[in-house]
Amino acid sequence: MDDAADFSTYKEIGIELVSPSTGIKYYKPVANSSSKPVVGMCFDSVDEAFEFYKQYARSSDMMLKRLLNKMEFLPNFTCHYTIKEDGRLGNLFWADEEAKRNYLVFGDVLGFDATYKSNKYEMVFVPFTCIDNHNRNVIVGAALLGNETADSYRWLLLTFLSTFGAPPQVVVTDQDAAMKRAIKDVLPRSRHRLCMWHIWDKITSKVGANLCGTTDFKKRLGRIVWDDSIPIDEFERQWPIILFDFNLSEHEWLGDIYNIRHDWIPAYYKDEKLSGLMRTTSRCESENHFFKKFCNQKSNLVEFLSHFDSAMEVQRLCFENKI
Repeated sequence: MDDAADFSTYKEIGIELVSPSTGIKYYKPVANSSSKPVVGMCFDSVDEAFEFYKQYARSSDMMLKRLLNKMEFLPNFTCHYTIKEDGRLGNLFWADEEAKRNYLVFGDVLGFDATYKSNKYEMVFVPFTCIDNHNRNVIVGAALLGNETADSYRWLLLTFLSTFGAPPQVVVTDQDAAMKRAIKDVLPRSRHRLCMWHIWDKITSKVGANLCGTTDFKKRLGRIVWDDSIPIDEFERQWPIILFDFNLSEHEWLGDIYNIRHDWIPAYYKDEKLSGLMRTTSRCESENHFFKKFCNQKSNLVEFLSHFDSAMEVQRLCFENKI
């Protein structure tokens, strides 16, 4: 927070305070007066102070109230959530007006990724991304899930559909089995493809750093994997030859990804509309780096949301300046 900040000059927007000089937003939680910390308050120990602030955060339901507040003060902001039997947050989805506009224009190919553990509560961060006309990732919605079951993903996809009204033509995800079942149930008309980058990124760990670092195995395999102009019969001829040359013919993981080759190898769907948008390595690496910057497993939910909001503002500002 700004040193010696005079909050009397800040513009109050719902439960956010906005600095008149920097535009930086600070969250002002709503809670009973007896639960609020005040200047001069003393505690007998650090543990007592920590427990007080923990109760303060719990009593004010900070993150959820912040998002519900946005629904009240921001036009066309959407927030949906579930609560567990013990009163804790179950699942959460939100999208703002700009995200909805982006989906309307760029929503043909939708990616969503549940590989990010976002906070110390072990909730899973699920960003929904599309690709704009400059081949950049744009976020069109975000969620936090309490678990990674098919039921949670069904809730999420149904919520997404109720928010945006129309399904995407193509859905790109990682290899999560529960996610696959949910997509089949909720988005039966959308083509489901697997993210090439997520699969290719595992090659070294699955096959071994020594083999990948001291031979041309990865280079040779990459030539046929990433070449969307290669005939299918040529791909299927070369794959076993390459594996044989490196004594990998019986490798279980390589066998598994070959068996699902129709879902991620470009040669098998090169004639499909929009296929070129699903295989850009640099874009996927950029997306992964962007999300990991604010997915800190030591953060609480309010800190996570603050980091997310700040990252979104910076990204959108950069996009505006480059257009």
